[in-house]
Amino acid sequence: MSKGKTIFRGGLVSRGVISGKNEIKVTAGTTLTINADTTSTVVVNAQDDDFTIALPTGSPREGQKLVVRIKDDGTGRSITYNAVFRAVGITLPTTTVASKVLYLGCMFNAAESKWDVIAVKQEA
Repeated sequence: MSKGKTIFRGGLVSRGVISGKNEIKVTAGTTLTINADTTSTVVVNAQDDDFTIALPTGSPREGQKLVVRIKDDGTGRSITYNAVFRAVGITLPTTTVASKVLYLGCMFNAAESKWDVIAVKQEA
């Protein structure tokens, strides 16, 4: 194994950045269900319908990170969230902006069984 690299849950950590099997690319349809056991980054491309980010499956760990990147198909789409997603210091976006990338940064709070959404960034 090379210096500075460690295997982490099926991915590779190099200087603190996780890469590898933890990214999935999808079109969500009307429901996006994330497997917290195998996914740290979800890339939603060409989203062609309003959709809900559902309760993730699996057994997330305290402090586990999740990033969701969303881009629609050129038409703004409505987003709803399962109650397990909680806004902390931000406002959860309820729509995409046509043809613009949206990022959601989440961290799992095991004490309250919530995915705290702690960052939202929208492409200008």
